[in-house]
Amino acid sequence: MKTKFKIITVGLVIFSVIAAFIYFRFFFTYEQRNLFQRKIETITGQNMTVTVFGFDGRIIKRWERIQKITSGQDKKGTGERNYVYFYTSDNKYVQIPDSVWYIAEEQ
Repeated sequence: MKTKFKIITVGLVIFSVIAAFIYFRFFFTYEQRNLFQRKIETITGQNMTVTVFGFDGRIIKRWERIQKITSGQDKKGTGERNYVYFYTSDNKYVQIPDSVWYIAEEQ
């Protein structure tokens, strides 16, 4: 009786994993995948402070509790980075061009 229960349990776990993979792979839209991935990264991400400086060294703007900073690339495909972007704790999009000085510090 116990071995039969273990076999059924293992079979259900394997079936659940395969079903979840198929669901997330084929039935999630691109936008749903991005939202889901962002929620996971919120849990597993870093906790950083991003500070933007003026050319005279004074602080212009500071954001705290940033989970991830991403580098954008130009449309020509040369791989040159021309901006960085991130989402604030309020889920607002912020884009910083390379012409601005900034520093990202882990808290």
